[in-house]
Amino acid sequence: MDVRDLTKSALTLPWAISMFGVQQLANLVGARPSQRGLTGAASAFDSVSDAAAEQLDGWMKQTYKVGASVQGAAVDLMLLRAPEMNSSALMRMAAELQSGPLFQFIVKYGMPPVGWLDSFLVPRRDSEAVRQEFANKLYIISLVTQVHSALGLDTQSNPSLPAIIERAAAMETFPRLWATEGVGNYWGDQAWTRSGGIDPVGLLNDASTAALPPWSLTMLHAGIGMSFAKKVLAGLETTTPPEAVRSGIARFATLCRHSSRPGYTGAALESLGLATRTLYPNLVPVLDREIPSVDRTLHGYFWHGAGRAMYFDPMNMLPSVNAPWRAIRRLETEAPHPLAYRNALSGLSWAITVVNMRHPSVMEAFLRHHADVARANDAFGNGVASSLMMRYDTTRDDARIAPFIHNRPSDQAVAAAWQSLITLPCAEALRATYGELSQNGRLEELFHDADHS
Repeated sequence: MDVRDLTKSALTLPWAISMFGVQQLANLVGARPSQRGLTGAASAFDSVSDAAAEQLDGWMKQTYKVGASVQGAAVDLMLLRAPEMNSSALMRMAAELQSGPLFQFIVKYGMPPVGWLDSFLVPRRDSEAVRQEFANKLYIISLVTQVHSALGLDTQSNPSLPAIIERAAAMETFPRLWATEGVGNYWGDQAWTRSGGIDPVGLLNDASTAALPPWSLTMLHAGIGMSFAKKVLAGLETTTPPEAVRSGIARFATLCRHSSRPGYTGAALESLGLATRTLYPNLVPVLDREIPSVDRTLHGYFWHGAGRAMYFDPMNMLPSVNAPWRAIRRLETEAPHPLAYRNALSGLSWAITVVNMRHPSVMEAFLRHHADVARANDAFGNGVASSLMMRYDTTRDDARIAPFIHNRPSDQAVAAAWQSLITLPCAEALRATYGELSQNGRLEELFHDADHS
């Protein structure tokens, strides 16, 4: 036990008490330290905090856990140590609370100061880019979790899906993509409520959704896939018998196929990896082991989604874990075989591209550190090109697509890498590949490394 542990334990105490309520304080102060010194003091704080936390229910307990993690990360930063956060707890809260004001408060006012402090641990050459990347990630999280309020969705109204998408169409091009994915997730969640627990069908392929505009389809499918994945994963644990795991995988695949249009199923299937790696990371190896015996076509999509999730993992968000990017190193330990590695790398570069398209300096910084990885494995280029094709399909009127592709970094080495890894392959992808995939009903290929899955 050291000063860091004492400080973190002490800061957690008022957070727990504030969540529990001042009126309960008298019941908690009876705890006494069992040891002297820092260990005893920290133990006392932890005992009281744990006692308070045990009295919380539902979202309040989840919020307490996340708040304690954020405070702990701040202490780590003040003591110049690598931050420790419960990433799965944070992301589960995002999924559960959606547009809840407390989560939005943490995203808007709690995390930016943490990121600002953390940026001082980054060399000056990279600090501005990774600080911008951190802000971009927070912006995306805010967009996705606020889709209800942004589009006027509530439990009282019951608009049709085409009517909701018409509202999304009025949004600026950059947030429109994320809002559309959020709408898909919302529509899937609503379907579970309407069905009374029976597995829903026809969410995007029945007559009521025939009028949906083509630009909305990829991300709507990704959104319903997220809803299906959350439902199935909630019933699985690492101790679940293999046959029950396989049954859950088959159920998820069936849900996706029964609600997807031809050529878009893969966009929904990919969300299983995104949801698993985000909300239940301990289940990733379990599903990886069982998926091939259930549905081999799902395997590449699963790992592509897991790669996307690695990018948004709070442990990979702060500036100090980028430049170089910790996520690249984690790929080597988390991806257990070549198919997993290629698709996860594709998913990771897919996410880096779409999140930071407005700020090419972020990708420039990435290439400064990882151009060798990008050159050694064409899965990186697959992810970048697929991401831009998906962005073009969803918001082809976005004026920032071309400037990103044809960006010219001032650093000659980075400029050469950009030309070969981004400009040439992405220009060709939009010129020829996108039209081929679109005309042949294969846009789902944008959600995995199609050549090696």
